[in-house]
Amino acid sequence: MGAPKLIKPTESELEILQILWSKGMATVREVHEELAKSKDAGYTTTLKLMQIMNEKGIVKGTIP
Repeated sequence: MGAPKLIKPTESELEILQILWSKGMATVREVHEELAKSKDAGYTTTLKLMQIMNEKGIVKGTIP
């Protein structure tokens, strides 16, 4: 077996991770509200990014 595959988050994923690191845990809505303070991002964009992050194993949780 080889070394585990490293996942490098995208710039947008890093923004979400920074919010999650500061809050501990947060809903998609809470993350979106934080992002909206500094960026013009739609709720569905935030949701999709967090779904992708969940699939990659970067975040864990129940995401619709």
